[in-house]
Amino acid sequence: MSLAIRLAILYGTMFLFTGVYLPFFPVWLKAQGLDATEISLVVALSLFLRIVVSPFFASLADRIGDRRRVMVGLAWASLASAALLLAVEGFGLILLVALVLNAVFPSISPLVETIAMRARIDRGMNYGRVRLWGSITFILASSGVGWLLEWNPSSVIGFCLAGALALNVAGAWAMPRDAGTVRRPARRRSQFADVLQIGRHPVFVLFVLTASLTQATHAVYYAFGSLAWQKQGYADSVIGLLWATGVLAEIVLFYISGPLMARFGAVRLLMLAGVAAILRWTVTALSPPLAVLFVMQALHGLTFGAAHLGAVQFVAQAAPPRLAATAQSLYAAMASGVMMGLVTIAIGPVYKILGAHAYFVMAGGGALALAGVMFVALRWDGGLLIPEEEPEDGQAPEKQEGREEMQEGKNGH
Repeated sequence: MSLAIRLAILYGTMFLFTGVYLPFFPVWLKAQGLDATEISLVVALSLFLRIVVSPFFASLADRIGDRRRVMVGLAWASLASAALLLAVEGFGLILLVALVLNAVFPSISPLVETIAMRARIDRGMNYGRVRLWGSITFILASSGVGWLLEWNPSSVIGFCLAGALALNVAGAWAMPRDAGTVRRPARRRSQFADVLQIGRHPVFVLFVLTASLTQATHAVYYAFGSLAWQKQGYADSVIGLLWATGVLAEIVLFYISGPLMARFGAVRLLMLAGVAAILRWTVTALSPPLAVLFVMQALHGLTFGAAHLGAVQFVAQAAPPRLAATAQSLYAAMASGVMMGLVTIAIGPVYKILGAHAYFVMAGGGALALAGVMFVALRWDGGLLIPEEEPEDGQAPEKQEGREEMQEGKNGH
């Protein structure tokens, strides 16, 4: 079995869980007796937890040089956490177990993305056609559980979560043993030093903020999109089709992503996402006719898909292999954790006042993200941001990089 097929299976099992968790975990929490405040606390704390935990596990994987082993361990820990959720009761215990689950499962994704992007660079694998299986299983899971809930109690959601994670364990084990292995650093460093080495580079920081803001422009859509469309008088079936249109557009973009990534590159893909965000959210804020709204939903392929492709490609090109998973996790933690969490919390009162016009704020976020990626384009030449080899003992990374640049100047390069 080829690495591409194994990765497609792994993406599929990961997003099978996500397709159950995102739409229906709050429903399960409500069925366990949690009120709205407690549910929001569980969800919000889970988002912010990722900024600390995901980089820790990614740095650990980079340090030991075996990302597959860490990935398999995280998959087993995720399954154990989901199984424990079926046994605990009460807000305190549910919150504790949910935090553990949301610490370990999201930490798998940066490791998988790192392996996939390395396969694209080293073996010419079509990343998008592998990744799209995640979007497909997301649709299958969300629609399938919705169908199950029509004739089953909400408790079935917990069993679906555990079942999806059991398949995820199998998907992780199916990865070849040499997948994600990297040469160990010659000199041992602390995990914090690994994170700091890439995380403090100004271009990387600007990229993380910019790409994360692009994803955070979906905050109104994710939190209040269905509610806004209900107020506009659309039936639930139509709202379901609108959501499906966005995911289908994402799948199409991933399918054709090979030539797009080669032609546009990381920065231009992020620019395209920013422009699409400005257009999509501005028009959506105006409550357009349904036909126009479907067109705007099709732009999800750009506002999410192009931004995601550009981001993972940037990390693959800008971070050396020994820190690739660490860099990928820093972006993932900021994009799906801190930035999305902050914007979602902040946009709640705005939506209460403005209703659908809150999408104008998201269009403004798209404009700010577009400006940020333009600065990235001016500061980044498409290569590594820090040296491939670790700096010599006692020498700071900046000094090592400066010495290499001086040497290049002497050689006339």
